[in-house]
Amino acid sequence: MHRLLKRQIERFLSDSYSAADMAPFLATISEAYRQADQERLLIEQSLDLMSLDLRERNLLLRQQIDKQALVQNELTGSLAVLNATFDATGEAILAFDREGQISKMNNMAAGLVALNCQQPELFSLRHIRRLLAQLVNPAAVIRVLRSVKINPARSLFGVVNLKSGQVYEYHSSPQLNDKKLLGRVWCFRDITELKENAALVQHQAFHDALTNLPNRALLDDRISHGIEYSQRFNCQLAVLFIDLDDFKKVNDNAGHQAGDEVLKTVAQRVKDCIRDIDTLARVGGDEFVVLLENLQDHHGATQTSQRIIEALSAAFSIADNDFYISSSIGISLYPRDSKAPDELMRMADMAMYHAKGLGKGNYQFFDTKLERLSVHRLEIENWLRQGIRNREFELYFQPRIDLRTGRIVAVEALIRWARQDGRFIMPNDFIYIAEQTGLINEIGAWVLEEACQTISDWAALGIATIAVAINVSPIEFRNRQVFEFFRKTLRDYKIGANLIEIEITESLFVDNINTAQTLIEKLRGLNITVAVDDFGTGQSSLKFLHQLPIDILKIDKSFITDLTTQPHDAAIADIIIRLAKNFNLKVVAEGVEDELTLAFLKARGCDYVQGYYYYRPMQKSDITALLLQQAAQ
Repeated sequence: MHRLLKRQIERFLSDSYSAADMAPFLATISEAYRQADQERLLIEQSLDLMSLDLRERNLLLRQQIDKQALVQNELTGSLAVLNATFDATGEAILAFDREGQISKMNNMAAGLVALNCQQPELFSLRHIRRLLAQLVNPAAVIRVLRSVKINPARSLFGVVNLKSGQVYEYHSSPQLNDKKLLGRVWCFRDITELKENAALVQHQAFHDALTNLPNRALLDDRISHGIEYSQRFNCQLAVLFIDLDDFKKVNDNAGHQAGDEVLKTVAQRVKDCIRDIDTLARVGGDEFVVLLENLQDHHGATQTSQRIIEALSAAFSIADNDFYISSSIGISLYPRDSKAPDELMRMADMAMYHAKGLGKGNYQFFDTKLERLSVHRLEIENWLRQGIRNREFELYFQPRIDLRTGRIVAVEALIRWARQDGRFIMPNDFIYIAEQTGLINEIGAWVLEEACQTISDWAALGIATIAVAINVSPIEFRNRQVFEFFRKTLRDYKIGANLIEIEITESLFVDNINTAQTLIEKLRGLNITVAVDDFGTGQSSLKFLHQLPIDILKIDKSFITDLTTQPHDAAIADIIIRLAKNFNLKVVAEGVEDELTLAFLKARGCDYVQGYYYYRPMQKSDITALLLQQAAQ
């Protein structure tokens, strides 16, 4: 019997029912209870299974929801990055659908077409007209748009210029899906700054940074075009090569900033001397070139050169200081001198150096003699390099006589050059070329070392008081290492600095008195004697004599040779001697060749003389023998 039925019978029928009588009935009810329990169990089991399935489905759904939320977040982030990238491309981007509706655009594009980026609208004719009104050449853009209508699948690239000065580069490509046109994308990039920078770079490539004048590259191009014009219209052109004389003293005395101001003023003054059709270019530090076109003869070049020389001779007032420079101009003519631009420049340059050699402040036309001189200069330069390499130079020595004692107290070292082929070349023929090429530094170093070796050799023979005077070029003085070289050489040869005398020319301290004064003081600090050679022939002044720490004045032989027959030479020599005495300087007279000249100098109190009257320059062996003979007396 089912336990539930049994419990119910015991509770309600325990006193009255007969188990035997009710057994079938109870069995039936008990079976019903049992079947009900089975069904309930099955239902419970089914419910458990359904609950488990629901929990699993719920968990899966939650996972899917979480995953979808994550994807949504990722998509939102990606869209934000895409939109930010879209706006940060530096380009205005518009996407159109097939109907002309703007489907997407970035902020830059919205600003360009004056639309709301968040609410795209139909790109109407009104917008097109507004854009076309901003263009310099709207017709060109209209042609592009028509070509797109004819061939929607084509890609485009181009540049448009706005009336505001802005320049845009554009490219456009169709949106296709399986060859089906979905729309078109237009991209616009503002290249105004790039164009401006490119124009600036182009300008800088062909113009001088300081004066804004054309440079050599642009000048060459203009000369070429000028030649073509001259050929077509049967006229001439001239190339004027201008070099500023003594410009270096501006930089040395007032600094490079003052020098730059002078150069800019020079450029303006020269511009004022030429026509608008002419070209003025700066081709070097202090070198300018004028191209004169459409000339009928050489007179135009002559007149322009005269105007330029006169304009540049006026004072340059910079920072409360007045500077005076001059100019030398060389002129070449097309077609007389050459038909090649490079040759015209070279010939004008050659003529300029000829003008400078004639005393500066003038102009000279090129002629074939200059060509020969140039070839000769190049030949001498090559020979000089060989001569330095092959040690073809030799020092000769001319004695200096003390007029009080009549004895030799010093000698001047004079360089001589005998080439290996037997040719003898005078110093006047090669020293200026050595200075122009910088070879004078090597030659000067050799002279100093050779003089020191000679003094050392004499000391070994007991000749210990004879000084050697060497000539030092202004070019050598510009070498920053010259002082250290003197000091090292004297130390290496172990000789007293008082036995070395340097002879400098007046041009050295005219160019830059401050630098010269500093270097001379340092050399004199070593106990080296300093003499001014060829005094009276340059641009000296009492100011220089007062400022410079020098010991000796040498009167140039041009004032000595004829002083007994030319009163003005005698007067100049007399003045120089008196001047030296007033400044407590010793005086040496060069070029003494006769008794009358000697007597004149003695009477005026000249200290020393040298010249053929006593001795000609002689080789080392001869001067050594002479000094030994004097020492024995």
